[in-house]
Parts: sequence; structure tokens; C-alpha cells
Amino acid sequence: MKIKNKSLNEKSKKWLKRHLDDEFVKKSTSLNYRSRAAYKLLEIIDKFNLLHNVEKALDLGSAPGSWSLIINEKLKNAKAIVAIDLLAMKPINNVKFYKCDFLSDKFYTNINEFGAFDLILSDISPNLSGNKTSDFLRSKEIVENALDFSIKNLRKDGNFVAKYFRTGDISDLLSTAKKNFDKVSSFKPKSSRIESSEIYLVCLRKKH
Repeated sequence: MKIKNKSLNEKSKKWLKRHLDDEFVKKSTSLNYRSRAAYKLLEIIDKFNLLHNVEKALDLGSAPGSWSLIINEKLKNAKAIVAIDLLAMKPINNVKFYKCDFLSDKFYTNINEFGAFDLILSDISPNLSGNKTSDFLRSKEIVENALDFSIKNLRKDGNFVAKYFRTGDISDLLSTAKKNFDKVSSFKPKSSRIESSEIYLVCLRKKH
């Protein structure tokens, strides 16, 4: 037991050192971006011109708030920026936050006042168990729900971005995305750790 605890402690120390030495962790800390995830969104915005004609944006799984901060910073004349998470999030000026499940009836009722969105983002990740198959299936279910939600709540020509993990087959999900958007891409930002299997599904210009 002592040997096992020692091994875990060493792994924790290595992770902490890597985290503190991370270029994007240092940058996000210096700019008060709350987490390194901010740089992933910045790369996606630059590569895909994601914010073109965006006035209303929705951030699913927003805590701690990095993506909402970026959207608020970039959209100078936004009509609405809405964020939602099961976890609490510190307030951000001009961002309306809801602490609930984005699939709940309560949230649907609350967002009716905003009408259709121009952009919906999801950086949601499930609580990982360590079982790759189980974690993949849970992650895929989240993306499927976020995609379905976006198809219903985006205006025509609206954009959708969601994180998923490259540890299983998502061909059916991609097929649904391609039926509903003009352009569908998978993109791994440079700011995403090399060893991470995370990748972003970028769906541009909703068809209907």
C-alpha cells in the first residue's frame, strides 16, 4: 500500500510540474483567462473565422468561464452572451449565466427570450473514469445532445463547436453534422496537449 501511495504521489508531482511549466497555463494566468482552454477557442476562432456575423452566443459547460470571457472580449456589440453549467461560475460582465443542465426544461424556458443563437459552443467533458470505452461513450452522448440542441436552437448559417475524444467511432455523429451544416471539420488546436485525445468538431453554416 505504501508503495502504491508513493507512486501516486510521484505522478501527482509530475503532473503539477508539467501543469505549472505549461506555456498556455502561464499565459492564461497572466491574462486572467481562468484556464488554458481560452487559447483553444482563440485558435478555433482564427482558423475558421468563427465569429463572423455573430451577435448571440451560447456557451454550454461554461465553468470556469474561459470561453465566455473570450466571446465577451471579441464580440464588442453582442446582443446576448449566455453561459450554462452544472457548476457555479464567477460572474462575467455582459454574460448571463444559468446553473443547470442545458437539456432541462428550466433552461429551455429561460432561453426562449433570446431567440435563435448565431453560435453555440460546448467544451463539456464527462467525469472520466479511466475506462476508455465508457469514457468515450459518455463523451459521445454529450456531443450528440449538444449537436441536437444546436440544430434546434441555431439560426440558419449559425455555427457549432464541441469537444470530443478520438477514442472511438463517431461516424454516425459526423453524418448528422454534415446533413445539417455546410462545412464540418475536426481540429486539434496547438494549445491542446499532445498526449490528450481531445479534438474539436467545428460545424459551420447551419443549413436549415
